[in-house]
Amino acid sequence: MTTSPHDPPARERPRRTRPVRAGRPPYPVRAARTTGAAATVALLAATLVLPTAAAAANGPASAATDTATATATATATAVAAAADELPAPRLDWTACPFPGAPDGLQCASVQVPVDYADPRGAKTTVTVDRLPATGAHPVGSLFFDPGGPGGSGTGLVYAESLGAGLFSAATREHFDLIGLDPRGVGLSSPVRCDPELLNRQVSLFPADEAGFQRLVERNRELGRSCRRLTGPLLDHLDTVSAARDLEVLRRALGQGALNYLGLSYGSQLGATYAGLFPDRIRTLALDGALDHSLATTTLFKDEARAYEDSFRRFVGWCAQDTTCALHGTDAGRLFDELVAAADRTPIPAPDCVRSGDCRPSVTGEDIRLNLQGRLLFPARRGELALALEQAHNGDASAFSSPLATGPADGEANGSAIAIECLDWPTPIRTLADLQRLQGIGRTVAPRLGGASQSWTILTGCVGWPAPVVNPPRPAVVRDAPPILITNATHDPSTAYPWAVHLAAQLPSSVLVTREGDGHTSYLARGAARTRDAIDSYLLTGRTPPPGTVYTD
Repeated sequence: MTTSPHDPPARERPRRTRPVRAGRPPYPVRAARTTGAAATVALLAATLVLPTAAAAANGPASAATDTATATATATATAVAAAADELPAPRLDWTACPFPGAPDGLQCASVQVPVDYADPRGAKTTVTVDRLPATGAHPVGSLFFDPGGPGGSGTGLVYAESLGAGLFSAATREHFDLIGLDPRGVGLSSPVRCDPELLNRQVSLFPADEAGFQRLVERNRELGRSCRRLTGPLLDHLDTVSAARDLEVLRRALGQGALNYLGLSYGSQLGATYAGLFPDRIRTLALDGALDHSLATTTLFKDEARAYEDSFRRFVGWCAQDTTCALHGTDAGRLFDELVAAADRTPIPAPDCVRSGDCRPSVTGEDIRLNLQGRLLFPARRGELALALEQAHNGDASAFSSPLATGPADGEANGSAIAIECLDWPTPIRTLADLQRLQGIGRTVAPRLGGASQSWTILTGCVGWPAPVVNPPRPAVVRDAPPILITNATHDPSTAYPWAVHLAAQLPSSVLVTREGDGHTSYLARGAARTRDAIDSYLLTGRTPPPGTVYTD
């Protein structure tokens, strides 16, 4: 998420938002409720069996597990040693290239290897910005990644410098904020792709072989254009490489152990860093957990189910709350009729016709995919209701997808899919494969049919020319300090079981459950107790007790 949740006035026209590619003294941690959602935590913890645990239970297979663990530990040791062999670069802070940026906001870049297997070969640029702490005695610096992948940390810290109020007063007082643009993103050397191919519209739910071939060919041509315009970096955008970049930045900053807040995909980046550099962490807060040990199909099923659940809860809210623009209407039925109508005849998007930066019409597929981004923050569900009402009345601008205006457009670019295709393999090779997964999507999410960010990975990586270099595997983290994981039980993007699963892989972690809605907690208005817990942990290094549940 790269936007701040704000409530619009009662009947204000909803703004079009970028679709998801679905974030003083320490506060005391108040007593948490330990029933209800806590029972869910215990049940999931008991029923989710990690591959390592399953292997141990099978007797002879435990030797293979021990070998894998030892190999991962040895790899982390070797990676840490290799990092120390490279000279620590210097961060030269200068004015940032953002319009109207205050003098206190500064930017700096480091040169890192494109390929860490060739550390003295070609280099790429990774950029951060820094907003000084408001207090006189800061604890240090806090690296921040808002997720995505493809989300710009520098952009959110820039917004904070203009008074956006995304970060708490406690965090602002005690930490210099360091906004991170991972390799390939934002102010760092960006992924560059042919905008004509970025804008070429193909269905991610093809009905026949011709449609499937159009999808594959578009992916292949797009990937080749990205490689031509980006260069060798396209094959090295994986999260392991990004985590090694983070270590270079930590060393360049010269302030000791890492403080890190990662939202959504940022949690995958943080967990990867923990596996490589566990002894270089002070605090690591992972908000909205993305579990990279899962098979891509499991990722898809879990997210599709979570997204469907969140929309169902939105429909329930509309039925009960008189402030909903659709109150008194069956919002679910209206949605179904809207999607069916848009699939027959795309709905105009007049705002996009005027601006030229988004598609001039919207299909039912567009609505199913892009609605996920409007469920991220419960504070904005009134805006979603207005958007659905306006689409029903013939203006679907709020659900239109952005159009790229250049090779590295700030809204529509190739960074997300380029990173995802290196981290997540797709099992789709044929139309039959796609239709089998589509059937699974309809089973777990009958209304939305599996439309989700995970579906864009499964279908967007078919034919992608760069091979997977960082496939899913269980996290192996040894000797790390306490790590904090937070997740909502009804998150529409990072499904709650992922947080339980990730916590089981990180021995020093504590999972704090927020019994509620929305994606992540740090940027969610109304999640005060969970946000307080994150703030307190970042300041003191102490987590709430295991099993803590807040009803924010």
